[in-house]
Formats: sequence, C-alpha cells, structure tokens
Amino acid sequence: MVLQPKKIFFLFILMVVCQSGLLAQASFTAKISPGTIGKNETAELRLMIENARQVDQIIPPVLSDFIIVSGPNQESGMESINGVTRRYIGITYQLKPKSTGRFTIASAFAKADGKTLKSNRVTLEVTRNSQGTSQGNSSSPFGGMSLFPEPEPRSAFNDFIIKKGENVAEKISKNIFIKVDVNKLSCYIGEPLIVTYKLYTRLKSESNIIKNPSFNGFSVIDLLPPGNTYYSIEKLNGREYNVYILRKSQLYPLQAGTVELESTEVENNIHFIKEEYANRQLFGIDDIFRDFAQTAIPPEGMHDEKVTLQSKPVLITVQPLPEKDKLPSFKGAVGKFTIDANLEKNNLTTDDAGKLSIAISGEGNMSMIIAPDIAWPDGIEPYESRTKEQLNKRAVPVSGVKVFEYPFTVSKPGVYSIPAITYSYFDVKAGRYKTTGTKPLAVVVTAGAGKKPVLTVPNVISGREQFSNTLFTNRWLIILPLAILLLTGLFIWLHNQKKKHPPITVAEKITPKSAPVLEEEIKDIPVNPLLLTEEKLIRQDPRGFYEALNHELRSFLADKLEIPLATINKKRIAEEADKKGIAVFTSLKIQQLLDDIEWQLYTPFAAEDKMQEMYDHANCIVHSLNTTS
Repeated sequence: MVLQPKKIFFLFILMVVCQSGLLAQASFTAKISPGTIGKNETAELRLMIENARQVDQIIPPVLSDFIIVSGPNQESGMESINGVTRRYIGITYQLKPKSTGRFTIASAFAKADGKTLKSNRVTLEVTRNSQGTSQGNSSSPFGGMSLFPEPEPRSAFNDFIIKKGENVAEKISKNIFIKVDVNKLSCYIGEPLIVTYKLYTRLKSESNIIKNPSFNGFSVIDLLPPGNTYYSIEKLNGREYNVYILRKSQLYPLQAGTVELESTEVENNIHFIKEEYANRQLFGIDDIFRDFAQTAIPPEGMHDEKVTLQSKPVLITVQPLPEKDKLPSFKGAVGKFTIDANLEKNNLTTDDAGKLSIAISGEGNMSMIIAPDIAWPDGIEPYESRTKEQLNKRAVPVSGVKVFEYPFTVSKPGVYSIPAITYSYFDVKAGRYKTTGTKPLAVVVTAGAGKKPVLTVPNVISGREQFSNTLFTNRWLIILPLAILLLTGLFIWLHNQKKKHPPITVAEKITPKSAPVLEEEIKDIPVNPLLLTEEKLIRQDPRGFYEALNHELRSFLADKLEIPLATINKKRIAEEADKKGIAVFTSLKIQQLLDDIEWQLYTPFAAEDKMQEMYDHANCIVHSLNTTS
C-alpha cells in the first residue's frame, strides 16, 4: 500500500504534536519515604509537580496525625536526560507520627498552568519498634535530629527520684529547661553576633529536637556541626546542671529593625523512680542513674512523663549603618579590612591578555564583600571578574581574604595607568567609616603581531560550544524545519513518480522554492543570551548558575543599552533605559534582579531553590528588551 503525501504529512504533524503534548503535560504526585517507620522516627512527604510551565499554589493535605518536624521546604529544578528535559517544583515535609497504626494521607491539590491538579494518596505504617530509619543511640539522651552522649552524672543529682505527693510538673520545670545565650542584643547591620541554644538538665531523659530556629533576616554560619558531642557541667543559680549545646551559630544581620530569634523545641521522655522503689536498691544511686534498664525496678516503680520544652524567643535590635560621613565607595563591608592590587604582568603586547588581581583581607562580614569599583583608563577593555576566597568561618568575626581577578586586553600600544582603587568599610569598634586604598598601577603595552589575545575568562564559552549549545537548547526549532525540508524532498520525489504512475494524485503540492526560505528561517533563529546559565540550571550547579547568570545578563544589558560592560551599574542602567524609552517598571526589575544575583554570589551558600525563579525573571527581561528594541 502506498500512502498519499498528504496522509504522510498529516501523520508526521500529528506525531510531533502528540509528542510535544506528552512532554508538556503537567503531573502532580505524592510520595512518602520510608513507607514503614517506628513511633519515634520520621518520614519524608514529597509533593512534586513535573513539567508545569507555571505553578501558582500547592495545597497540602491535613497532617493532624503528625508532628511537622520541618517544612514546608521548597524544592525545584530542571534536568535533561537523553535530550528530554524535565522541570519539577514541589514541597517536602519531615513528619513524626503522634501514635502507631496505619495512616492514609489524603490527596494534595495544586493550581498550575490554569488547572487544578490532584495528587495520589499515600500510606504510612507506624510500628511500636524502631525500623532503623532514623539516627538513634540508646546511650544518648537525644535521638532523631540531634545526638549527645550521656555525661558522667553528678552524685548530687538525685532529682530523678520522685516522692509521694510531689508536684511532677514543678519538679520538671526546675530540673530541665532550655536557655538561649546571645553575646549582644543590639548590633549594626553586618555586625556579627553569637547565639547559643542550651539544654540544662538534672534528670534522666530521652530528648529529641523537633524544631530548630530559623534565622530569617540573617546570614548564618553554624559554629558546631549537627550531631556534635559537646557537653559541660555548668552552675546556674547555685545548682549544677549537665548542659548540652543544641545549636551555636554566628549571625550577620541583613536589615535594620527588631528581629526575633525563633524558639527551638525539644521533646523529652523523662524517667522518674518512685522513692519507695529507689530505697530498696542494694547498689548506689549513681548506678541507677547510669542505666535504668539494668536495675530490678518493676514497671510500677517507674513514672514517665513526656514534655516538650520550648526556649523563649529573643529580640535583637539591628541598627542601620549611619548615613553621616558615608563614603561613595562604601559597599556594605562591616569590620576591618585592607586592600591590595597587583598586575600579573606590567609589560604586555597587544597580542597578550593581562590580569589585575584585587585582594581584600581582614575580618568582618567577608562572605558579603563585593568587588570594588575600578576606574579603567580608556583603551583597556576589562572582562567579568572571577572570585576566589580563603575564609576562616569558625572565627568570630569571619576572617580571611577575598580575591577578585579581572582579565583585560589592550588594543593600542602605550603606557596606561590604573588609578588607585579605594575600598570603604564601617569599623564597628571605632563607630565610623574608614577607607583603605591601593597604589596606582602602570602597564606598558607594545605593538604585537596582530594575533587575537587568548583570554581565560570565567563563564565565557567558545563560538563552537555556543553554537552546539544553541542547537541543543533550540533543537525543536531546528528539527521541525529540517523535517519539513525532508517532507518537501519526499513530495518532490512523489511528484516525479506521479509522472511515471498517473494513478497517484496529490491534493496539495509543495514546491522546491520553499527550501531557501526555510534556510533563512534557520539562520534567523535567535541565540539565547542565557545559554550557559540554562546549562548550569539543568545541572543544578548553584554557584556556577549565579556566576553565569551574572555574566550573561550583564553582557546582554551592555549590548542592548550600548554601554561598556565595565560601566554596568544600577545608576547607569536607569539612565540608559530612560534614554531608550524602556519602561520604568522593567528598569526597576533589572536593578532588583542584579541585586538578588549579587547577593547570591557573595553569601556563603547559594540558594538552590531560587535558581528557577531568577532564571525566569532574567528570561522575561531578555524577551521584554528584545521586543522593545
């Protein structure tokens, strides 16, 4: 049987449309892992939407049978496997059951792409015995999220013995509690403070951290790793306690105002011995304290209480940095710093690439230090900087060095002078702004042989790589026209066959004249200016993503606004955008996005969950400027 050309074309288009529809169809699934846990263990609930272009809302199910240990935590990303791209976004919860049994968690709902999606139900089995899915240690008073070994008990600690008629609640409140220590309650933006959450106890208990404080409004550096084994004996109000460090962090305030340090919560299963049974023991009290399991005390001789302890929230007053005497070169550095600059080579030819290194060293909010302004002389073309750092984040404040490396080229021979580079900071101890600076640097450039300088510029890809990436990213724009070209050839061949075999009729003809037009269309396919950024997004490389986005977006803006890359800043963008009639709203969006990118570049941990959102904002800006140009 011979298929008519019209049918072949229709089948091909139908196949492409169906495949595209399948790739674009959004799905909403729920998953809980593991499926079986012990009553004191936790499980992770994941609510995930795949292949949605826009997610407006995720409505979780009612979780009244569980304690929410953490969540909702947002999760998003993109991955590409064998040419198939998968986007996903969702939320996760860490759940601890309130009782044993079999629990069915109802469906969740979501609003995405203008539709309402419904997830599947999931089932969790909770048993009395541990399934080994959570960290635990019988010798530790802590299980689950934080582990501590039991210290040698003090002989005076006999508060675990309860007498007849004794008020249990009052006894507990006196002998186990959480205290928050802060080294200061008032500080400037960028000035570090130390916060320590401690558990004080004179009782025998199994304790589990069920809620950790979130430090909104601060850049956070934890000074003790999770699961640390540090403890001490401390005296408070004339009484000694075993003291466990729940969390110790170095915080750098990001904004002025009164900021609350949230509470931490610890669930405690406290064991008491009734006095009459304790007195029957032939061995010492210390032995009983060490291990109740090895005593001969019957169950009726024990009294257990489950208590959730909560620390009191702490208010921190964050003062704005003074406006008086603030210097133009101030970029938010708080602490004490010095700056140094040097050239890799002082003598170059026009065939060579140079490199300027600027090192800022000292102590303070080092992670948030950004590159200084450089007054490049005319004739030198600088490129995007690369940042290196060596920081001691255990020191308070953070100390170390941050280096910014700028590749550059010079097109004409001559003697060029790079003026002194200044850097301003706020010295908290002195209570005023200070400035440090470098010496001017001279570079002598002689005529070369006319070769193109070889640059080692971060995030710059070769033309061949860029072309390959363009083809991959826009593969459907390439495949579809090529497929049509193929069909055109097929129709031409069938048309020729028609002359030899008259019974075959063709309702519609496609002439060879369409081929040159298609070739022109392929040539006119726009190149995505965020190619490398998209690649880093797919690979889920946060640090590389923000570096690539910073470079590619600034390069795009420099091209669109027709200004040198080295002069890109918020003031210049606002001025040039106004000249070109770009909407004020778009200009503000650009400035805000650049601020957000810069913040991610110079914080200790780049936010993985914001990558997709920032890429979408950048993409929106690119399309907006391409449309108006």
